[in-house]
Formats: sequence, structure tokens, C-alpha cells
Amino acid sequence: MTIRLATPQDLPELYRLWRLLMDQHRAYHPVFGYHPEADFKLKRVLRERLAEPYTRIFVADAGPDGLVGLLLATYQVGTSAMHFFRRGYIAETIVEVPYRRRGLGRALFSAAKTWLLAEGADHLELQVALQNPAALHFWQAQGFAVTTHHLVRPLTDGNSLN
Repeated sequence: MTIRLATPQDLPELYRLWRLLMDQHRAYHPVFGYHPEADFKLKRVLRERLAEPYTRIFVADAGPDGLVGLLLATYQVGTSAMHFFRRGYIAETIVEVPYRRRGLGRALFSAAKTWLLAEGADHLELQVALQNPAALHFWQAQGFAVTTHHLVRPLTDGNSLN
């Protein structure tokens, strides 16, 4: 198993993993819904994320089994008026079910944390679905603590492709 940076050639596998993550989360809240018929738009977003200078997508590569995990990390600088203003943000994290509990999540996080520290991050943030206690437990085991509740209120039914 290798933890490495994703490349544009990984796009089909990244998209498959991203959809797996969203499909899992769709049961938690409608905000996680997506339009499968708009996969070209969703793949474009992933392709753009791969090209962003302050974003990295780390993957767990199982060789012949393909990619079995991913973690997207972004470095962002805010206002220096705050004590902590160089944020490392962890997003879109998943390890396929048969590969869980083997240390891949920790390895993906370690790679992302190493990169974010090298960029200058002074703190890390992420969001976890409240209905996903396993993920909450995982991230708390990595040293994260709940500080706020992120609330969402859709204003439409979310079915439009526009």
C-alpha cells in the first residue's frame, strides 16, 4: 500500500471514491446529494482541485486493486489579526470499507498534516457528519475536538442542474 499524491491520470478512480463518499453521506443530509448525470461537471471540479496550488489530494494506492482511499487537503491564509490564521483544511476523506482499520486513514492524514505543516499551517480544521460517529471517533483520535456545530438549511430542493 502506498500513500501518494493524486495525479490527473487518477481522475476516474478519484471520481469513483468521491461518489462513494457522497453516496454514503447522502443518507445523512440532502446537502450531500449530487447529480450523477452531471459527472462531467463533477470530474471537472476534481480536475481543477488537482491543479490548485494550495490543494493536495492524497491517495492510498493498493496497486492492482487501484485507489482505495483519498483525503483532500487545502492550505488557506486568513487575516493575521487572529491568533490562528494559517489554516489547513481536511476534506473529502474516505477509505473503502474492506481496507478500513488498517491504518490507511491515519497514513493519509499524516501525509496531509506533514504537507500542511510545511506550508505553514498553524491549525487544522475539518467537518464531520454528525450521523457518522465512526468518523467523529477517528478524527478525535487524531487530536481534533468539536468547537462548533456547522448548520445547513437548504433553500431549494436541490434537484436543479443549474
